[in-house]
Amino acid sequence: MAERRTRARYAEINHAVDALEGLPRTRVYLDAGHAGWHAVSGIVPRLREAGVDRATGFFVNVSNYQPNEVNDWYGRLISSCLVYAGRGGDPARCPHQDWPRSQARDWLDEHLGPLDPVRMKHFVTDTSRNGQGPWTPPPGRYRDPQDWCNPPGRGLGVRPTTHTYDPLHDAALWVKTPGESDGLCLRGTEGPVDPEWGAPDPKAGEWFPQQALELVRLSRPRLRPDWLDVAHAHGEALFSELPVIDWWGW
Repeated sequence: MAERRTRARYAEINHAVDALEGLPRTRVYLDAGHAGWHAVSGIVPRLREAGVDRATGFFVNVSNYQPNEVNDWYGRLISSCLVYAGRGGDPARCPHQDWPRSQARDWLDEHLGPLDPVRMKHFVTDTSRNGQGPWTPPPGRYRDPQDWCNPPGRGLGVRPTTHTYDPLHDAALWVKTPGESDGLCLRGTEGPVDPEWGAPDPKAGEWFPQQALELVRLSRPRLRPDWLDVAHAHGEALFSELPVIDWWGW
């Protein structure tokens, strides 16, 4: 049953790729997870089965917190491994994102040689909440820290842009809406309070004003000083009323 559902899911994604890539002014990017989740050798076969060869590329770090340099390196490795697999190579041999970079570059030079970015799969990254990188839970405090779920102390990342200065990296985007809750995060406790926030979290997709304010205060790069002054002066009320679309102009 599970295998049949998986095959059906891949068929649906392939259909979506073909249907959407044929539309004017439309690019399709497939989900490649993030560097703290999937190895390059594991995600490349999935992308190929999902039809990435007919898509513009893939995206990484959506709703996660991996820093820019990790996302960029992970994206370049995936794109290179896709070329290797397309030439008949076994993706299991591709460099892992945690290899020393000099070792990975040596492998790529030996097995691929010079590559033309125009002929490779491009990627986009989600920088909506990665300004402070991933959260490291206090050792031994929680049975299940849920480090992905409304982690404290995070900040907005690079504002949405297509100026990435990397021929493979098409854009940095805020795919996840900053300030939107990940859901109820109990961290292995009986709840209902999230012990890191001292109160129950809003349901998944609902507005989380305390988190939104913290994302602004800890943004990296910093937001304009005048907006930070307003945030400190008005606190939660401002961000519970501010339309999300306004964030894109900061």
